[in-house]
Amino acid sequence: MNSEFESILNEHQKELVRKLADRIVRLRMTTPAILFLESVRPLNYVGSQVMVFFAPVVRGFFGMPEWDEFRIILEHRESIAYLCDRIEEREAAYMEEEARLKAERKAAKANLKKNKKTI
Repeated sequence: MNSEFESILNEHQKELVRKLADRIVRLRMTTPAILFLESVRPLNYVGSQVMVFFAPVVRGFFGMPEWDEFRIILEHRESIAYLCDRIEEREAAYMEEEARLKAERKAAKANLKKNKKTI
C-alpha cells in the first residue's frame, strides 16, 4: 500500500515527509506523534481542508511555503500511514546509530582504562 501511495507523491512531497519525520525523531516525539496521527487518521481529509482555511493566517505569520504541499499529501487516505511508517523508519535508524555510538564510546573508555594500566 505504501509503495502505491509513494508513487503518487512527487520528490518534493517525499522530501517534505522525510524532513518532518526527521524533525519528529530529533525532538524525541516519535511516540506522541504516532499516537496523535493514528488518533486523527479518520479525519485526515477534513484536516487538510482546515489547512486550506487557515493557510492565509499561517502564511502571514509564519511564511510556510510547504503548507500547500503538506495539505495535498493529507488529502489522500493513505498519507497518515505513510507518515507514521517514515517516522518509525527514522526512529529505527536513529536508535541503531545511538547504539553504535554507545558501543564506540564504551570501547574507547575500555581502551583508555587498558592504556592507563600499562602506564
